[in-house]
Amino acid sequence: MLSLPSCSISTKLREAPHEPFAIKSTPRKTPLLIFSHRHHTGLVLPRQALEDELPELTSELTRDWLEFGWGDEGFYRSEEVTLSLAFRAMAYPTPGVMHVATSSRPLHYDYAYCPVHLFHLTEEQREILVQGIARQFSSDENGHLQLLGPGRYGDSRFYRARARFFFPWTCNAWTSSHLRSIGYDVHAITAPGLFHQLDELVDGSQVAD
Repeated sequence: MLSLPSCSISTKLREAPHEPFAIKSTPRKTPLLIFSHRHHTGLVLPRQALEDELPELTSELTRDWLEFGWGDEGFYRSEEVTLSLAFRAMAYPTPGVMHVATSSRPLHYDYAYCPVHLFHLTEEQREILVQGIARQFSSDENGHLQLLGPGRYGDSRFYRARARFFFPWTCNAWTSSHLRSIGYDVHAITAPGLFHQLDELVDGSQVAD
C-alpha cells in the first residue's frame, strides 16, 4: 500500500542484464526510453533533443541523456516512507516535483535490470513530447526553473513542478499521458499496467521506428 502515492504496484526486475540497445539517433529519429524502477516509470531522451525547449536545464545538466520523472514532493524526496506521507499524498492534492537525472553511460548500463522499452520518435513526435515535458516545470517570477535540491541518485536534481499530485494521477498516469500525446494508446496508473500495454503495442507494431 505504501507504494501507491509514488506510483503504485511494482514491476519485476529482469533476471539478466540487457544487451546493448540498438539506438538510432538521426535528425529524423530521436530515441526515447521508457523505464520502470519497480513501481516508478519515467522517460529518457538525449539531452540535445531538449536544448531548444529547456535551455536552462540542458546548459546545467550537460551529460548525454536526461531522465525525467514526476511525483508527489513529500513522498518522492523523503528518505523514509511513512503512513502519514502515504495518506497525505493519496487523500489531498499535494505539490508535485520533477526529478531529472543525467548520465553519459550507455543506457543498457544504467537500466541494466530495469524493464524498458526503446522507441524512435519522428521529428513531430519529438517536438510534441519535449514541449509537453517543458511545460511540466514551474518557473519563478524571472522565468527560471525552481531548483529544490539534489535528486535521489547519481547526478540528479529535483525541480518544482506545475502540476499537483493527486491519486489516481500517479507517475505512471503521468508517463502514459505523455505517450498518448505522441500517439501511443496507453492508459495506466500502475507500472505493470503501463508495461503490459507497451508490450502489446510493440507486438502489434503500433510504434514509430
